[in-house]
Amino acid sequence: MKYHVLLAALLSIVLVSLPQSAESLGIGVGSTTIASGLSLKQYAGPTAFQLTAGCWGGCDGVAASLDFLVPMPAFANAQVLALAWNFGAGPAVGIGGGEVGVAGSFVLGLEVIFQPLPIDLVLEWRPAVHVLPDLDLEFVAFGGHLRIYLF
Repeated sequence: MKYHVLLAALLSIVLVSLPQSAESLGIGVGSTTIASGLSLKQYAGPTAFQLTAGCWGGCDGVAASLDFLVPMPAFANAQVLALAWNFGAGPAVGIGGGEVGVAGSFVLGLEVIFQPLPIDLVLEWRPAVHVLPDLDLEFVAFGGHLRIYLF
């Protein structure tokens, strides 16, 4: 129960601290370094913030990651689909099972944007440095998101 309260507090703090913008807010599901669950993406001018919050490991704890992203222009554009990419980095924290996990990762993402609908599918390469519970370099790590944009 206390993990859910901690997750709700962390999510509230991050959402309140995101820059207010007239750009789109995406909400969906995602998986990143340490965290899997709710995925939010808020554009802020030429950049974006991506929050993923939910389960850590086998869902025996809670976790959150926050990425700073630089979206790049679409390199392929058709009537129905556009392909674009982004890059960035961010920290991740998880608590559960008697352990604390802390990591930082770089992000290189490929975005499939369904243009008639406000939906994107993102596949990410996420090389990471895990600091806790053990120091580890992870070069082969992937994540993904499926989001719908509300406004």
